[in-house]
Amino acid sequence: MKEPSLDVCMDAAHFDYVRVLCAEEAVNVLAQCGERGVVMAGGQSLIPQMSLRSTVPHVLVDLGQATELRMIEAHGDTVMVGAMVTHAMIEDGLVPDPVAGMLPYVAHGIAHRDVRNRGTLGGTACWADPCADWPTALVALDATMVTLSPEGERRIPITRFYPEAFTNALGTAEIVTSISLPRSSKRARWGYYKVTRTVSESADAIAAVISDPERGASRVVLGGLKCPPLILADVSKAFAERPPDLPAMRLEACEEMIEGLPALADANLHNYAFALSRALRSAFGA
Repeated sequence: MKEPSLDVCMDAAHFDYVRVLCAEEAVNVLAQCGERGVVMAGGQSLIPQMSLRSTVPHVLVDLGQATELRMIEAHGDTVMVGAMVTHAMIEDGLVPDPVAGMLPYVAHGIAHRDVRNRGTLGGTACWADPCADWPTALVALDATMVTLSPEGERRIPITRFYPEAFTNALGTAEIVTSISLPRSSKRARWGYYKVTRTVSESADAIAAVISDPERGASRVVLGGLKCPPLILADVSKAFAERPPDLPAMRLEACEEMIEGLPALADANLHNYAFALSRALRSAFGA
């Protein structure tokens, strides 16, 4: 007798679908729906969750036709990137890079091109998966999330946008409209590395490094944990005062930097030390 298959194919539950044409319309719809409304940006994370019924919206608000959310602007020392800008647009260099080469590099490492064509910067940031690339990168870049709600616009520093994993600071009828990224100087250095088995799997460990002595900015961030991206404050401060030498970037030294951190208690220390070592070498090795 043939054993029954363990694979279960589920269809999404019934829901109302609303396609909006601008951010204000989306906010108005969400205000009427209350907690029953769910926003869809790229849908690359949301749709699989709906298929598994892990997420069951009563009203799905699709931002795909809201062209204003794909705006890209550079204002002096700031780059404004619309929430609906796709990973592929960033990969292809359509976004002015606030730190030369970093944004396309991060975008290119996200899954496959088909995913990058649909997935969006704002959608990934709001999904708040700590194993995704953009949350860690945005924390390293010191981004600011620009949002819209019935009460108007507000700006949320990225360090306050992630209260916990898979949770963001948005209100019930509030959406991210754009992400503000500070421009770095020509002396800025960066490094980014993630440990992953295949390109389609979540990262086992992520490390991002930004150092800009002209702006006095220095951040060393770990991602892929069970918590929001973790800023290594003491390490960031030390490297701002004095860039690491080669011995400080070795695997053993990186393990010493991060051992004992509560957030890494249940994590694979070697993976995080390896990611950190590679990110530091990318930033300071040349």
